Amino acid sequence: VSKVWSDFCDGLKLLGEVIEGVEGLNDLDRAEGYRYLTRLLRLALEMNLEHSSAEHASFYSLSHETAKIGGDNPDNFYQNANVNAAFDYEIVGDVGTVPYLSFGSKENRYSIDGRMTSTGEVDLSDLEADADGSIRILVSKYKHDGNWLPLGEKSNMVIVRQTFNDRRTELPARLTIRRINSDGNYDLLDMDLLREQLERSIAFVAGTARTFVGWVDLFKTGHFNKFDLGDQSFFQAAGGDPNICYIYAYWELAGDEVIQIRSKVPNCDYWNIQLTNVWMESLDYRFYPVHLNNASAELDDDGYLTLHISHRPLNMKNNLVTTGHDKGLLLLRWVGATEHPIPDLVRLNRSL
Repeated sequence: VSKVWSDFCDGLKLLGEVIEGVEGLNDLDRAEGYRYLTRLLRLALEMNLEHSSAEHASFYSLSHETAKIGGDNPDNFYQNANVNAAFDYEIVGDVGTVPYLSFGSKENRYSIDGRMTSTGEVDLSDLEADADGSIRILVSKYKHDGNWLPLGEKSNMVIVRQTFNDRRTELPARLTIRRINSDGNYDLLDMDLLREQLERSIAFVAGTARTFVGWVDLFKTGHFNKFDLGDQSFFQAAGGDPNICYIYAYWELAGDEVIQIRSKVPNCDYWNIQLTNVWMESLDYRFYPVHLNNASAELDDDGYLTLHISHRPLNMKNNLVTTGHDKGLLLLRWVGATEHPIPDLVRLNRSL
């Protein structure tokens, strides 16, 4: 067996130490942890093998409905592309009818230290699209007139976030990215390059998993069954959108309990709240009510939001279910908000 392949398999085996190092897991948590590693590996191989070329940049999705990272938003369609700041790129397509569309350039260091720092950010309000919805954005470290997404000297990734109020009725933006003035050389694979790509993939899985295990430990200590604003620069350093305020709570819920959350809702472009498991994966939003947003929630007469989280469905408005989990995270996003209210969280018994 090639040493390249055997080394990859050895590295893959060692990733299990990340899961086994977490205390207090039940059988569901542990099984989802190992599934999480396979999901991260799928994403890593897409990023480092199939879409690795910055000379021939192309979009892929680094979080989606069956592979998830760091509190992925169920309302989002994420697109990523690997880039090199030495090159110029263009993003072209049409903007659809998606309510929120943002573009960010990043220095992706997940495989090194779990960071993904911003080097440039724009959203649709900063850009001009034609009357038919078509758009062109220059991506470059050099300033351009018109639509321009800046790159920094160490930028190596572009992230597009499309955020929907209702996926059933809104049209996604259709976008492609390409390098301008490509030299036309082929991307040829050899064993040295394959070794490098596989090593980067293992490092990405390890770095990403350890980063968010650390986050959950932090929230378990400082956000236990309560929301806390936290340091927003901390979240943005991991790739967060600076236009979003992220508010987390770590929750635990006994079988006969219900969580009640109540919050003022500020003026904002969009908001949502979601449940995740202990690996910071969104729960399965394809089939279950595990998140709400400004379009799907029903507010109280006083304009406040009240929601309940339970193990089984309740005959109540704004009811989210845990899908068999007894612990995890809650994540609230205020997007483009003028203020950032902190929700109240209380645990109630089932007599509710």
